[in-house]
Amino acid sequence: MARRPAEKNRMRHCAFLVTNRYRHQVGSSMPLVLVRMPTYRRPDLVRRAMACLQAQTHSDWICEVRDDCPDSSAQAVVEDIGDPRIRYVANRPQKFMVRNLDDCFLRENPYRADYFYMLEDDNQIRPGFLSLGRDILEQEKLAICQINQVVEHDSRTDHSRIGDVGVFDNLYDQRAYAPAEMRLAIFGAIGISNGAVFWSRRIRNELAVRVDTVPTLEEYLRTCLVAEPVYIAHDKLAIWAQDEQSTTRNNGLNTGWLRRELNLKASLGALQRTVWKNLPPALCETFLAGGVLRIPMDRRLEALRKAGIGAAGVPRDPGAKARLKRLAVRNLGRVHPSVGAVLTRMAA
Repeated sequence: MARRPAEKNRMRHCAFLVTNRYRHQVGSSMPLVLVRMPTYRRPDLVRRAMACLQAQTHSDWICEVRDDCPDSSAQAVVEDIGDPRIRYVANRPQKFMVRNLDDCFLRENPYRADYFYMLEDDNQIRPGFLSLGRDILEQEKLAICQINQVVEHDSRTDHSRIGDVGVFDNLYDQRAYAPAEMRLAIFGAIGISNGAVFWSRRIRNELAVRVDTVPTLEEYLRTCLVAEPVYIAHDKLAIWAQDEQSTTRNNGLNTGWLRRELNLKASLGALQRTVWKNLPPALCETFLAGGVLRIPMDRRLEALRKAGIGAAGVPRDPGAKARLKRLAVRNLGRVHPSVGAVLTRMAA
């Protein structure tokens, strides 16, 4: 049964009182960081992620573990850890992966936190992550930053290993990027990365997509919602688990793999074409000349080609097979409604 607004308000007020009581008891004067953790049937990874939070040099945080498992598999871990900063939230009804993750970017702030971060259960952060995010936003007087990530390969296997190359090393310089510059990252790379972004309650636009969408596309959509500068830090303090598929958290996606791929590519292409059309011409020219971002020229031009964008230097389809693939995406793929919803928000 859905809770009535009055009941929700009472619960938020109680959560705020409990948080303030705990902070008073420990004598904290630090800004409060609200960390949200979406999870589904991976209690071992929840425990590992919690250990990362407990090791943070910035110790004033609250973590909501948002469990999408009908059997509440993460609850026992939270109770066993026994840290008063960790709050267990059972999703009823089940939200499934995309919505559970997206809800972590909502503007809701029941604890009156100063800063926010979304830590997926299979990801990790190194001890200085929260402190660095706080310091960047305070010193740069900004509301959004992204902190570099390295990749954990073969997660949850005996040969799991963490790489040395940062995801942002060959993508960004260490500086603040304007929103239009960030959007150029969708041509050959990614802009807002779920595991890298750290933001303030002063953020202008909420980063939640707020409508049903599909995996992978939501990070491109989130990039387009940014309405203020984003500072990029090269410090490698986040760890992203690549291709971790030992869960059925994608349940709820009722289409087959080929249909999903066609729809994803059609949706991304539609988003890219509209974004490119609305970017300042001078910025597009600089991007075509190899400027703004560190994305290699071949990758940025290939992304423009696949999107069907005609511009100086963009090659034609290299052969009949490539042309057929592009036409199949354009004619058989279905553009997801979330693309139109986000473009409408961008234009507002």
